[in-house]
Amino acid sequence: MKSAKCSKAVIAASFVAIALLAAICWTSVANWFAPPPQAKEKLTIAVVSTYLGSGLLYVAAAEGYFAQEGLNVTLQPYITGREAINAALYKRADLGVGADIPVMFAAMKGVPVSIVATIFTANQTHGIVARRDRGIGSVQDIKGKRVGVALGTDSHFVLSTMLARHRLALSDVRIESLQPEAMEEALKSGKVDAVSTWEPGLTAASTALGVNGVEFRTPGRFMFDFNLAGRAEWVQANPEKIQRLLRALLRSKRFADENPQAARAIIVAAMKEDPGVFDTIGSNYRFVVQLDQSLLIMLEDQARWAIEHKLTGGRTTMPNFFGMVAADALTAVNHDAVTIVR
Repeated sequence: MKSAKCSKAVIAASFVAIALLAAICWTSVANWFAPPPQAKEKLTIAVVSTYLGSGLLYVAAAEGYFAQEGLNVTLQPYITGREAINAALYKRADLGVGADIPVMFAAMKGVPVSIVATIFTANQTHGIVARRDRGIGSVQDIKGKRVGVALGTDSHFVLSTMLARHRLALSDVRIESLQPEAMEEALKSGKVDAVSTWEPGLTAASTALGVNGVEFRTPGRFMFDFNLAGRAEWVQANPEKIQRLLRALLRSKRFADENPQAARAIIVAAMKEDPGVFDTIGSNYRFVVQLDQSLLIMLEDQARWAIEHKLTGGRTTMPNFFGMVAADALTAVNHDAVTIVR
């Protein structure tokens, strides 16, 4: 009896061993003929390393959302949105991020540009910082003074708009062309009497002056967008890649909404900024993935401003900004995020 039981056990064990061996062999054969893992699509995005507007891109990179969407994304840092948008328009990157105004200027020059999404909105993050010892206690006192401006950026537009609210024109001040990173030192040293800039440079310049500084911010209803844009032909040729990117950014937005402190930590680490940079803006910013009608309104307002101040190289007609909004990709991944009237 024992011999019979042993024989059955041996046979059963043999069947198990054969089954395991067959499974191993089948797996090996399947692996031989299986297609290789799909390579991730490469994508280069020009970001602004000095402004919170690029935040969702940093979160997507840190949390692996790009990789999960099959993208191998390189974030290429620049100081201003004008530089980042131009990097995309002149083929140094696939897409770039920036405010409305560099997109407007590109369109006025006839450069084919497409906006695929707004990824950040903010108010009261732009303004003017001035020196009290130069007799400046109000915006009206800036008349005749030297003002540092990053020409062709929000800095330029904000100065003009704030002066106009106080019945002054750009011609009423002496404009000193400065890069954003040079403004704090120029103001502190007295090279200029005031600067027009945005956060975090706005607070940095004010802090540098201490009690000698006076700050004027844009009104609360004055909203600035930060957009993801690129060459029109590239956008048209890469709808699937853009949809993957937007899905990753929507996941980033959800992460930032649900885990605001963790998202802030990721962003300030990527920007190499002090965590207090968020405190200077408070509730005046929003991470979004949208295309809103307000985008077109701002582009048109800025175009009228540029034409009025003869900043368009002689062009006096407004381009079709509606045709420059590439809404199909965002509509495909989140229809409700597109509220532009068609």
